[in-house]
Amino acid sequence: MQSSNKAISPVIHRLPRRQFLPMGMAMAGLMISCTGALAQTIDARHWQGATAATRQPEHVVASTIAEWRSLWSRVGSPAPDMFEAGRMNAVGIFLGRRAGEGYAVNVLSTTRRRDRIVVVFEERMPAEMMMAQRGAQRPVAAAPPVTSSMPSGAAGFAPPGTAMAAPTLPPQPARPVGQPTSPWAIILINRADLPVSVEQRLFR
Repeated sequence: MQSSNKAISPVIHRLPRRQFLPMGMAMAGLMISCTGALAQTIDARHWQGATAATRQPEHVVASTIAEWRSLWSRVGSPAPDMFEAGRMNAVGIFLGRRAGEGYAVNVLSTTRRRDRIVVVFEERMPAEMMMAQRGAQRPVAAAPPVTSSMPSGAAGFAPPGTAMAAPTLPPQPARPVGQPTSPWAIILINRADLPVSVEQRLFR
């Protein structure tokens, strides 16, 4: 009885290992491949500046050498001799005319999402402009109704129901605007087998 137990015991312990170890490895590989497919970083190079020749806001995709050169003509500079048609794509992001300095295109990522390549960017603004937008997005609380037990026209009090005038603030010093700018960015993507999309992340 003792010898039979020793012979059977190793078989019972080995069978689960042979059955489930390959399945666990397959599941782990599947999870890794799915994660990589959802967000895969694409090798890219980009240039940027603040004085494009074009003043129109637009996003342009270039897949040929002629389109690559046309992209750089919008900047007003000769195109670098590094574009390979059929192996690369390029994207030009032009914000258009801005009233002053401090604006820029900030390229956040170039990734593959399922069946396309997505370039995500945001517009950088001067600090005071960002603060103004943040303040404009905040809801303004309604003022409580004015109540008073004093008779109408009492000295130092407004009659009940009369709207209160906003206090007059001293004028704020104006920031020098400077010369108008036209920020731009060009992204060279080392792939040409997938379509390209451009997304802008809005200020929060």
